[in-house]
Amino acid sequence: MATNRRKQSPAEELALTTQVSGKCPLCGNLLFRVKGSITQKAYQIAHIYPLNPTPGEIDVLRNETRMHEDVNHPDNLIPLCHLCHDRFDKPRTVEEYRDLCEKKKEFIRRDKQKEIQVAYHLEDDIQKVIAALYANTDLHENSDELQYDPKRLTDKFDGSMPLPTQQKVRHNVVDYYTFIKTRFLEIDRDNPNSSDLIYSQVRTFYLQQKMLGLTQPQVFSNIVQWFLAKTKPETIEAAEIVASFFIQNCEVFE
Repeated sequence: MATNRRKQSPAEELALTTQVSGKCPLCGNLLFRVKGSITQKAYQIAHIYPLNPTPGEIDVLRNETRMHEDVNHPDNLIPLCHLCHDRFDKPRTVEEYRDLCEKKKEFIRRDKQKEIQVAYHLEDDIQKVIAALYANTDLHENSDELQYDPKRLTDKFDGSMPLPTQQKVRHNVVDYYTFIKTRFLEIDRDNPNSSDLIYSQVRTFYLQQKMLGLTQPQVFSNIVQWFLAKTKPETIEAAEIVASFFIQNCEVFE
């Protein structure tokens, strides 16, 4: 018996097109075009596992993982431009099926990450640390009072972390670790245990990333984006500097 196609609501279609950032995930073309003053759809909602597979498709995809048992579930749907949808369907190869599944999984991971960013709180006191990075302050003050070993970073990075990112983190730690540690000590004098609370929040956020099975570059990027969303610094570099501090300080990576 054939499975009926379920028409998506406007909200569901909006969610699916937003998930792929308004671009066809296969060719990168925009999913909407403007003609005059009218915005028109330039896509179709495709079923990754076919809605009503042919005997040939059933055989080809027999041992493949399905995104969802319900073929009409959003996890099995993805917007494609008209040309890519036609190419994907005729014929549907196992290589193309796997590729689209992986793309959909990444989009789902991104959605999950956005939910985590919204859900996890970060104490406002960290904004004082961010703000201090932009102040006219001697970054090397009290450098003799706090000790750290930047060589420990080498033991924390695995093979997934690109060398340029490793080098960026090392430079941030060498230049800013003592300065940031001092700022946290100052915050604790005004609000005891505030730094411990922030450290705990960062550690919990990191563990959520780890549970998702993300690579170190993905984890680092997500933490930076979390700091950006929660503290709204003037530049992304400030968020990267603070994220590097927490790598050295053991809240991020083991």
